[in-house]
Amino acid sequence: MQKLVFFFLFCSSIMLAQRGTCKITKTTPEASGKTKITFRFIGPSGKPAASHLAFKMDGDTIIQPKIDKKTGLYVMNVTPGSHTFNFYVKFWYDVDSAPITIKPKTNTFIAVKFEAKEIGGEAVK
Repeated sequence: MQKLVFFFLFCSSIMLAQRGTCKITKTTPEASGKTKITFRFIGPSGKPAASHLAFKMDGDTIIQPKIDKKTGLYVMNVTPGSHTFNFYVKFWYDVDSAPITIKPKTNTFIAVKFEAKEIGGEAVK
């Protein structure tokens, strides 16, 4: 019985573990007067993720960004306010953001780190 309890706790902790991250790294005033977000996409290996990536903004707008291949950066103009994002790449876990409040006339830098999905018990590289 004790082994069954430990197995259940282990499986629960795996299912609840966070897979990837989305966090604000800094916010700076924007000299152009526009409101921007600069995303930095990072793959499971720690290198820039620059292809086959898409995301939904506020649950309905699908964006297929043109990402700088060397840096993994993508810059977009947005309206100030609260926004949510769902980032996805085939074979990697989706990354969902909590609501992010974007202030007017700022550039908000957001780092999105993906983790590889496990297939058959082994991580996909």
